[in-house]
Amino acid sequence: MTNLTAHAADVQVNQHITARDHRRQHILTGAVSAVFISAWLSVSLGSYDWQWSAIWQYLTAEDAAPRHVAMQWYVLWDLRLPRTLMAICVGALLGMAGCAMQGLVRNPLADPGLIGISGGAAAAAATSMAILPLYWPGITPFATVIAAFCGALLTVAMVLHMARRAHGIAVGTLILAGVAINALTGTVIGAISYLADDDALRQISYWTMGSLAGANWLQVAILSSCLAISASVFWHCRSALNLFALGEQDAAYQGLNVKRYKNLLLWTVAFAVALATALCGIIGFIGLVIPHICRNLVGVDQRFLMPASGILGSVLLVLSDCVSRSLFSPLEIPIGIITSAVGAPFFLYLLYQQRGRIDD
Repeated sequence: MTNLTAHAADVQVNQHITARDHRRQHILTGAVSAVFISAWLSVSLGSYDWQWSAIWQYLTAEDAAPRHVAMQWYVLWDLRLPRTLMAICVGALLGMAGCAMQGLVRNPLADPGLIGISGGAAAAAATSMAILPLYWPGITPFATVIAAFCGALLTVAMVLHMARRAHGIAVGTLILAGVAINALTGTVIGAISYLADDDALRQISYWTMGSLAGANWLQVAILSSCLAISASVFWHCRSALNLFALGEQDAAYQGLNVKRYKNLLLWTVAFAVALATALCGIIGFIGLVIPHICRNLVGVDQRFLMPASGILGSVLLVLSDCVSRSLFSPLEIPIGIITSAVGAPFFLYLLYQQRGRIDD
């Protein structure tokens, strides 16, 4: 009789687990559908209207298409479609990086910017905009991207060096070093902004608020390649992140190479966020808000949490870009303002929710 009761209990537990996994799969399917819907809105909304009939006319024209038809094709293919795909890639990178960072430090208030990535990129970008042209007048705008990417990785290397111990990377020291580096880079940006001329100051201000303007197919190709690599690494580390939730000591007892996976995750986060920041400027709160929302939807299992963070990160950034282009059309609001308007109140809500745990 006892065996029958235990078997019935096991069957009930298995059915509950199966039903929960099916529910999570349905949520992920709905999130993927939301990506396509938001992408459709993104290519459809804007100050210039286009029609599918005109696009078809352009594609099927034997000779040169009429000017208004060619203009509609240009708006779709060269402006809106690359921008939409870029928003999808950047949102997915920031969402997954935030998920990995929160899982690594075991804190829902963690963010990739915590280790100085955004600050380092901004300081290097400001330097390239305000100082380098004085000594290199023919410098190209792409130098800002290279400088921001290198600056982000350099600050991460400094933070990791400060936090490295014999047993691995100390998370507490990592966070404190990141705070110090962010303060230092903020000082550098302030000094450069004070000395810069009006044109450079305008460029620095616009870059630090984040924007997807100027997206092109080369940037989409670079970001999509980075997304494929980063997503592969994060998926490979899904079991390690689940073990990190138990604590580093317990994870080591389970046979996890804590030092190896911590380094791998931190450098992947740094690489992904550095590239996204270098190409688009500082876009805050995606890595903070999205993983927490996904945790409430699909739970803490990284098999579902990581892809959900990437997918919903894409949705949020695409919709934010739609708002930035449409709210005061034809004027465009920097997308960082939109994401901050959403993320800052949510961050305060997280602080309020975690106040007892933080105070303890």
